Amino acid sequence: MATRILKSAASAVTTATTSAVATLSPPVTTPKIAYVTLPFNPFDAADDVISKNIIGIHDAQAVRQDVDSLYGVVSNIVKSSASIGSSIDLKQVKSIDLVEDKVPQSGFKPSYTLLKEIACQMTCHSFNTTNAHESVVGVLEKLKSYTWDTKAVIALSAFSLDFGETWRLSLVQAKKELSAFELHVFKLEDEPSVDAKTTKENNADLISALVDRTLQLIDGIIKLEKLIVNKNYTNKDVPTLFKAPRDLYTYWVKNEIVARVKVVLSQLNADLEQIKLEIDALEDITWRLTVFQTPSGILELLRALILPKDIKQLDIFDSTTKQLVNLDELKTQNLFLFISGLDNIEDEITSLKPIHDSITKDKDRKDYKILWVPVVENWTDEAKEKFERLKSLIPWYVVQYFSPIKGYKPLKEEWGYNGKPIVVATNARGEVINKNALHLILVWGISAFPFRPEDEIIVSQNGKWLWSEIIKIYPDVEAALGNPNTIVFFYGGTDIKVTQKYDTLLEKIKKDPVTSQTDTPIVTINLSTVDITTQNKFWLNITNSFLSKIQKPDFNLDSTLKDIQTLLSMKTENGWSLVSKGKNVLTFGYNEVITTVLETFDTWKNRVPHVGFEFAFKEKYEVTVTSVAVHCVHFELNNIRSGVPNNVTCPNPSCGLNMEVQSVNYKCCHGVVHKDQSTANGEVLTLKGPIVVPK
Repeated sequence: MATRILKSAASAVTTATTSAVATLSPPVTTPKIAYVTLPFNPFDAADDVISKNIIGIHDAQAVRQDVDSLYGVVSNIVKSSASIGSSIDLKQVKSIDLVEDKVPQSGFKPSYTLLKEIACQMTCHSFNTTNAHESVVGVLEKLKSYTWDTKAVIALSAFSLDFGETWRLSLVQAKKELSAFELHVFKLEDEPSVDAKTTKENNADLISALVDRTLQLIDGIIKLEKLIVNKNYTNKDVPTLFKAPRDLYTYWVKNEIVARVKVVLSQLNADLEQIKLEIDALEDITWRLTVFQTPSGILELLRALILPKDIKQLDIFDSTTKQLVNLDELKTQNLFLFISGLDNIEDEITSLKPIHDSITKDKDRKDYKILWVPVVENWTDEAKEKFERLKSLIPWYVVQYFSPIKGYKPLKEEWGYNGKPIVVATNARGEVINKNALHLILVWGISAFPFRPEDEIIVSQNGKWLWSEIIKIYPDVEAALGNPNTIVFFYGGTDIKVTQKYDTLLEKIKKDPVTSQTDTPIVTINLSTVDITTQNKFWLNITNSFLSKIQKPDFNLDSTLKDIQTLLSMKTENGWSLVSKGKNVLTFGYNEVITTVLETFDTWKNRVPHVGFEFAFKEKYEVTVTSVAVHCVHFELNNIRSGVPNNVTCPNPSCGLNMEVQSVNYKCCHGVVHKDQSTANGEVLTLKGPIVVPK
C-alpha cells in the first residue's frame, strides 16, 4: 500500500513538473562558456573569494523575468513531494501550505533540455568538497543571462524534475546503500554510522529541512530582486538592499548542504529584516515630508513634526490653566510654532511675551496661539529640569513630549531649522504662512501681525526698516524727520578717527552761510558714539530685517533688501555714511567717497542755492565715486537663527552677480580682477570703470 502511494505521488510529481515545463520553449543548444574554476573548498572559503569566482559569469544587465508564476508551480511540486516522502507513517500525510498556481508568463520559457542538463549537473554524481564549487559553476554558466532570482527558480525547477522519483526510491529500497540524491545531499554532513533504518529516517528529516530552507532562501532572493528593480529605492535610502549578496545566496541554493543553507538563510533573513526597517524609515520620512508640504490640517502637521506615525495623541501643557490638554484643542487654531532647544532662549521668550499678551487680550485674534515645541535629542534628568524652569517662564502652550521628535529631518530641510530658535506661522489648515517669522517679530513686534511675508513688506516700506532702528537709539530724530527737507547724515565705522573727522567736516558745513541761507537743516547721527551693546543690538536688528526678507521666494527682487544688504556691508568698514532727505535715502557711501565729498564742499556749495543741497551733494558724489577704488561688497551673518539661501545677489546696481558664500560670509567684487591696490580696510582692489553706489 505504501509503495503504491509513493509510486502514485512520484508519478504525479513527474507529470506535474513535465507539464509545467512542457509549455515552455523547445530545447535550445546552450553555448559552452569557457570558464576556469579554481580548485578550492567553498565551505572553507570567505564570501568575497566565492563572489569573485562567480561574478564573472553573471550578466549584470539581465532583465528580470516573471519568476513568480513558475516558482509557484515548482514550489508546490517540491512541497507536495517532501510532505509525502517525509511521512514515515503514510496513513497521515502532513498538511502543507501551497500557493495558487499561475500561468507562466509567455516571455519566460526556460527550455526542457536546459532543465534536464541542470538537473543532471546537480544530482548525477557524488557531491563533495572537491567538486562542489565546480558543480555550481557549471549550473551558473548555463544561467548567465538570467537575474539571480531567475537562476534560483530555474535550478529549483530542474531539481523538481527528479525529486519525486528520488524520494520513492529512497524510501522503498531495503538495502543499506544510499540513493543518488542522498549521496548528493549528505556527503558533507558527516552523519554518525547507524543502522539503515535510522539513517533512512534521519535522511528523511534532513531532506525535509533542506527543502524547507531552500524554498525560504529562494523566496528571499525573489524578494530582494523585486526590491532591487524598484526604482523608488536608492542606495542612500535602503543601503542594505544594495549590499545584500544576492550572488552568494543564489550560489548556496545550488549547494544543497543542510547546515550551510541554514547559516545562509539566517544571514538572508537578517538582511531582509534590516531592509524592512530601512524601507519603513524611508516610508515614514516620505510621509512626514509630504505632510509638511501638503498638510490636511494643523493636527496632522503637528503629528508629522513630533510623533511616531502610529501614535495619535499628544499632551499639551496650557501655561494659563496649568493643566494638560488634548491635541484636539488646537485643531481650529492658527499657530505660531516656537521651535527651539533648551539653551539661550530667554531673549526669544521675552520678545514673544508681548505677542502672546496682545493676541490674548484682542478678541479678534482669539484664534491665534503660540505653541512651544522643544527639540531635545537626549531627555536627561538635567534636560527635564531645564525644561521645567523654562516652562515656568512661558505663558503659552507647551508640547510635553519627552522623546526626540520624529520629524527632525523635514524640520531641518523644509523649515530650515539648524538648532537656533525659529517661529513657524501656520493657519488652522496646517499651511505654513511664514517658515520663520521670528526675525519679523524681533524687529517689528505686534505691528507686523500676523507675520506674513506681505506684512513685512508693509511695515518696512519707505525706509521704515531703518528709521525704526535709528529712533530706538536716538528718539529725538523722529521729530527732525517730520520736516521732509531735513538732510540726515547717519554714519559710523570701526575707526574712531574717521568718524570724528566726519563730525568736524559736517559741523563746518552746518555752519556755512550757504547752508543757513538756503534753510537746509542738517542732522548728524554718529553710531560710534553709543555704547558697544547698543551698536551690536542695532546691527542684530538690521540682520534680522535681512533674514526676514529672504524668506520670500523672490527676495532678490526686493529693492529694500538691497539697501539692507548694502548697510550690512558697511558694518566692518573703517568709515561709512548713509545720507537721506527726510526719510528718503539718497545714498550709502564708503569712507573714501564721503570724506572727499565733504572735504571739497567749497567746490560745490555754490550749486546748493540753485538745485538744493541734496542734488548738489549727489552731483559731487557721483563724480567722486568714479575715481575711487571699487569696494567688494561683503557682510557676515553671525549666530543666525535659521538657514540662509546660497544665492544672494550683490546689492550694487551695476553688478547683480551672485555673492560668494564663505560659510555665512557673503562677498562680491563685481567681477573685477584685482591687482595690488589696497584700501584702508585692507582689501586689494583696482578700479575697472565707473561703479555707482546704490542711491
